[in-house]
Amino acid sequence: MKNLKATFGLTLFATVFLAAGFLNAQESFPEYSFKFKIRGLKDTVAYLGFHMGEKKYVRDTCRVNSKGEVEFTHLTRKGATDVLKGGIYLLVLPNMQWFEFVVAEPSLYIETDTTNFVESAVIKGSLENTLWFDYLRFVSKVQKKVQPMQAQLNAMDKEDPARKAMEATLKEENKVMVDYRRNAIAKYPKAFVSSIFRAMEEPEIPEGIMEKAQSKENENGPYWYLRTHYFDRFDLTDSRILRTPIFEPKLTYYFEKLLPQLSDSLVPEAISLIKKVEGNPEMFKFVVHSLTYMFERSNIMCMDKAFVQMVNLYYKTGRAVWLDTATLGKVVERARKLEPLLCKERVPNIILPDTGGVWHNLYAQNYDYTILYFWDATCGHCKKTTPKLEALYQDFLKPNRIGLFTVEGEVETKEWKKFIREHNLTFISVSDNPEIREKPEQVVPTKTDLSSLNFRNIYDLSSYPVVYVLDKDKTIIAKKLGVEQLQDFLEKRMELDKKGK
Repeated sequence: MKNLKATFGLTLFATVFLAAGFLNAQESFPEYSFKFKIRGLKDTVAYLGFHMGEKKYVRDTCRVNSKGEVEFTHLTRKGATDVLKGGIYLLVLPNMQWFEFVVAEPSLYIETDTTNFVESAVIKGSLENTLWFDYLRFVSKVQKKVQPMQAQLNAMDKEDPARKAMEATLKEENKVMVDYRRNAIAKYPKAFVSSIFRAMEEPEIPEGIMEKAQSKENENGPYWYLRTHYFDRFDLTDSRILRTPIFEPKLTYYFEKLLPQLSDSLVPEAISLIKKVEGNPEMFKFVVHSLTYMFERSNIMCMDKAFVQMVNLYYKTGRAVWLDTATLGKVVERARKLEPLLCKERVPNIILPDTGGVWHNLYAQNYDYTILYFWDATCGHCKKTTPKLEALYQDFLKPNRIGLFTVEGEVETKEWKKFIREHNLTFISVSDNPEIREKPEQVVPTKTDLSSLNFRNIYDLSSYPVVYVLDKDKTIIAKKLGVEQLQDFLEKRMELDKKGK
C-alpha cells in the first residue's frame, strides 16, 4: 500500500517493476468490471486512478459497501467512445493511500487487507495481476535483504577494503531481480508484463565493443551503442506503456542526460523516435508534446532552437490535431517570435537615440563582439546588474574593444535619465521616447524604422534584463547569460576564435 502524499521518487522503486496485459490482451475496453474486496474498509468511497507518464489522475469514484466491496464497471452505450485504456491503474482509498493493479483484461477480482495489500492479495480472473503480485512479493523480499546492506555501504568510507565486497554482493542481488524478469519474459513472451520488463533493462553492450573500449581502440563505442539501441526493447506500438511510470522517465533521461545538450543533436534524435511511433496516434501525441515542452522549458542556452524546430515540424504543419485552434495558434506564434532570436541568427537591427538625442545604429557598431543588453531603470534586478555592467565595461569590455549596446525598455524617459546620471553610466544607452512614439511617421523615413520602434515586441521582452552576445556580423553566439558570466564566456570564446584562425 502506498501513500499519495509521498513523492514520486519514493514510490518509483516499487512501481517500475509492474506489469500490465497478457496473451492477446486488448489495449482498451468499452466494457469492464473490476471488483475489489478490502478487509478493514467499509461504508466509504474509493477512486479509480491511473498513471499517465510520471503523473497520476483520477478517472472514477465508487461507493465501498459495508462488506468492503467496491466495483468499477462500464457497459457499452450506443455511440459511446469513452473506453478504458490498458495500463497500470490505482485504487485510491479515502485516507489517500493507494495500491496499483494492472488493466489488461476486461474483468478481475482482487481481495486483500488494508494492513498489507501485496502479501494479502488474492487475485481471480487475471493472470497478468497474478504474475505481477508474485513479482512484487519477490521484490519486497529482496528489498528487505538489500536495504540494510545498502545502509551499511553508505556508511562505509570510500577506502574501506570491505566496500568492494559489499558492492559485489549488492550487484548480485540486483542480478537476481534481473534474472527473475528475464525468466518471466521467456515464459510469457507475449505478456504485457514482459514488455514492461524489457523496457526496464538498459541495452546490453556486446563484449567485443567493451573490449575495444578497454583497449582504447574504440573508447566511445559503448556510449554510441547505448545511444543507438536505447529504445530497442520498448514496444513503441503499444500505447499502454504510457499509462505506466516506465516510459516518461526513460524518455527524459535519454534526451536530457544521455544525448549532448545541443539542439542540432537533439532534434534529429527526436525526429527518429517520432517516426517509430507515428503509427500510434496516442504515442505520437505523447512523444511530440513531451519533447516540445522539454525543449521549451530548458534553461540550456540556445535550446529554444529545438523548440522552434519541433513547432515548425509538427504544429505548424497541422499534425498536432489534439490542440484546439486557439491553443495551436499560440504555440505557433510563440515559435514565430523566437525564430529571429535563435543562436546563429543575425539579430534585428535597432536604431534609436540616447538621452542626448544622438541616434545609434546597432549594425554600425564595429567590434568583433558586441553585448546587446536590454534593461529597465525601474526593474529591481536591473538596478543591481546595470552598475555591474558599467564596471565590466570599464575594466574588461572597453580595454578589449568589445562593444556594449544597451536598450532601455521603460516607457517614460525620466527614470532612465535619472538612473544614468546617478550611476555615471558611460556606455551607449538608447530607447524610444513619448515624442517618437506619438509621431513615428516623422522619424521613420529619415532616422529609423518601425522594427526599431517596436523593439519590445520584436525582441519578445516580457522581463528584464536580457543579454545577447553578438559576433562581428551581429549574429547571436550566446544568450541567457548573467552579467557576471560575460567575462568568462568572452575570454573562452576569444581564445577559441584565436585557435580557429
